[in-house]
Amino acid sequence: MEIIAKEEFTELMNYKGENCISIYMPTHRSGVEVNEKQDAIVFKNALQQVNTELQNKGLNSQTIEKLLQPGFELYNNSMFWNNQMNSLAVFLGNDFVKAVQLPFPVKEEVFVNHSFLVSPLLPAISNKQDFYLLVLSKKDAKFYQGNAFGLQRLEVQGLPNGMDDVVHFEEKEDQQLFRQGGKGGTGSASFHGHGEGQPDDKVNLAIYFQEVDKTLFTEVLHDKHVPLVLAGVEYLIPIYKGLSKYNYIAEEAITGNQEHESSHVLFDKACEILQPYFKQETNKALQNYYNQIATPLTSSMPDKVVPASFYAQISDLFVCKGEHIWGTFNETDNVLEIHAEKQEGDECLIDLAAAKTYTNGGAVHLLEKEKMPKESVIAAFMRY
Repeated sequence: MEIIAKEEFTELMNYKGENCISIYMPTHRSGVEVNEKQDAIVFKNALQQVNTELQNKGLNSQTIEKLLQPGFELYNNSMFWNNQMNSLAVFLGNDFVKAVQLPFPVKEEVFVNHSFLVSPLLPAISNKQDFYLLVLSKKDAKFYQGNAFGLQRLEVQGLPNGMDDVVHFEEKEDQQLFRQGGKGGTGSASFHGHGEGQPDDKVNLAIYFQEVDKTLFTEVLHDKHVPLVLAGVEYLIPIYKGLSKYNYIAEEAITGNQEHESSHVLFDKACEILQPYFKQETNKALQNYYNQIATPLTSSMPDKVVPASFYAQISDLFVCKGEHIWGTFNETDNVLEIHAEKQEGDECLIDLAAAKTYTNGGAVHLLEKEKMPKESVIAAFMRY
């Protein structure tokens, strides 16, 4: 479920060279874009764009070919393009190549400079908002752990493999809570319903769910305080909610038969429910910014924000997606130069500020233009 490790991000951030190539592009998990290799074609066009840019810089064809060869090898890898996520980032340098698949959208961009463009990767390593997903059916209970960018199934010791597994368990222990085939029960349950949810059936389901809940609480959830999303046929959800010991079950559930649904689809459905949860840290940071907007603790001026990022002064940095500020910053002499257009030797100061803030322990929030404080392209809430 980890998209990119902090060490890998640090390696990309610190890599310097004459021609560091960063390619960001949307990709597709399935559909006509995959069947007709459209994503691969977009990537090939990006490589050709880089080729032209390097020619304009005066590089000879042999040097360009060596730089781009790993990229064209990737273009020709059919298996790679048949197994994509939402976006792709590819980094090419002298004897260096790295491809990172991303489960969130990015702006299509080709970037050739003295360092890699890394800030679009930050959500993949800075978002730590975990959640759990439990898919319920009579035949199985599947348990997953996820965050804003991925979902993986967890094998939990002792978790029942469906209602029959609990029936067998109860008979083995000689506890006649209900009989094989679901025709018996405690005789005192107060469930009501029709069809699949006949009263006796609900009693049996409750016994099964109690074992599921007990196992999950004991093995995993006893010390957790994150959302648990339930998925299953609608009448199953209130039965489980009514007996669970876990206090953080999401109010909204994924309803319908999800027993054979893929993890990708389950992930998308869970994320739709949990959007307010994923946004809460950014919303809290923005609230702190606006509460202190008249004090020296906030700024939307690049000439203050960029140096502050280098000196570990920033608690929360807000960055406008896809924007650049060109210039240079001499950390030793504290000298900042900002240029209206990119000049030779310039770096993207927004990218540098984002990377420095993250490595110095601050939080980075990538926002759409309309969400940025004071319609800026960069802003910060300071530690001091």
